[in-house]
Amino acid sequence: MLTTSQKSQLNENGILLLTNVISLETTLQLRERALELASADKKAGKGDTYLSNDNAQRVWNLVDKGEVFEEAIQNPHMLVAMEYLLGADCTLSSFTANILYPGAVDAGLHIDFPLSGLPTPRPSFPMVANSVWFLDDFTTENGATSCVPGSHKRLKSLPEAGVEYNDKQQICGPRGSVLIVNGAVWHGSSENMSDTPRVALLGFFCRSILKPQQDHFNLVSEGVIERATPTLKRLLGYNSIPNNRT
Repeated sequence: MLTTSQKSQLNENGILLLTNVISLETTLQLRERALELASADKKAGKGDTYLSNDNAQRVWNLVDKGEVFEEAIQNPHMLVAMEYLLGADCTLSSFTANILYPGAVDAGLHIDFPLSGLPTPRPSFPMVANSVWFLDDFTTENGATSCVPGSHKRLKSLPEAGVEYNDKQQICGPRGSVLIVNGAVWHGSSENMSDTPRVALLGFFCRSILKPQQDHFNLVSEGVIERATPTLKRLLGYNSIPNNRT
């Protein structure tokens, strides 16, 4: 359960840092596996790199890439925050690894799709939210996520490229933490000035009425579905399938 203070932080600031959510052992397992997958994608010529210097990489569809990820995305401490924001029937939109290599530039601020494509004023209630899993300590040097607390209330505004906002903050914390971010909050990764990769997972969730970012029905293998818990099946959208009545 979320405390009254935690709910207030999500309501007023749109962000909440949960510490000690992931054990050190699990954090190391997730980090090692994420880097293995990223390396394999690059070797296969399908590495999804981005930013102006291609020094950041995403690995998609983690639910289908190891039981450690299947278990992680069902973490009850993280899910209770998502369900508070998006309803008890919220679904998984995508689950990715996000790696900032040394030299990765500041990504700038944004809000999450589909909010960025909606007419203004945007809805005042949360529609999507992200969970940022700290597989390394997040510091000012290695690209800790930047946010503008309370910006989810700016229903008619979007962050402007190249503008420095005085109320922007980097959210630093120890590995094993999970940062919950209302998708309407202005946020983005920062420059990685360290000499090591900064590794995170992004568990992106949406209300059950929205189309997920990834088509889990066609991407997730039968083996995952066969062993899936009721919670995982719900997150993958099995409770949100349109009916076939004629």
